[in-house]
Amino acid sequence: MKLEKILKVCLAKMGEKDFLQNESLTDSEKDTIDRLVDSFNIGYTDAVSDFMPLVVEENVAIIDKQVDCSTLEKQLIYATKLTDRNGVKHRFRLMPATIVTDFSGEGVLEYCYAPNRVEFGGELLDTRFTAEILADCTLATYYFSLRSFDLASAYYDKFVLAVSKLKNKGREIKIKERRWGA
Repeated sequence: MKLEKILKVCLAKMGEKDFLQNESLTDSEKDTIDRLVDSFNIGYTDAVSDFMPLVVEENVAIIDKQVDCSTLEKQLIYATKLTDRNGVKHRFRLMPATIVTDFSGEGVLEYCYAPNRVEFGGELLDTRFTAEILADCTLATYYFSLRSFDLASAYYDKFVLAVSKLKNKGREIKIKERRWGA
């Protein structure tokens, strides 16, 4: 999905006319686009780190019972699982620049990673979210940066509700009422 599509939805929700295709932009329009792109990147990073993480498995070399985080292909947020070649899970501890474990050799690390920055004209490859959900996330961050906390809170609440429905496949989670025994 193109970032422009998300920004068009943002502009429509803001009540602005679509000026993204104009050849000459005013300073305020350029500032709005820059703020929206920055807000998108901040909001999207928060969304994938808090609600629906991007997970990857990667083969790693464990030297002296440590994995150097700078050798990973993606930017690590947190690790979820470490196994050896045989699929045996091992304990690990995340340190600032390394992952310390109890074995050396080859292993497979499963971890959540931060997405790359998407610039204006760029494309988002994550298809789990719709443009409307990402627009709500972007506008929540945008209005928060402008110190308009009521609008930021409203868009954030819409975003969280939409993501929870997406995460739970549209079902509402209801816990049956039970009686408590003495």
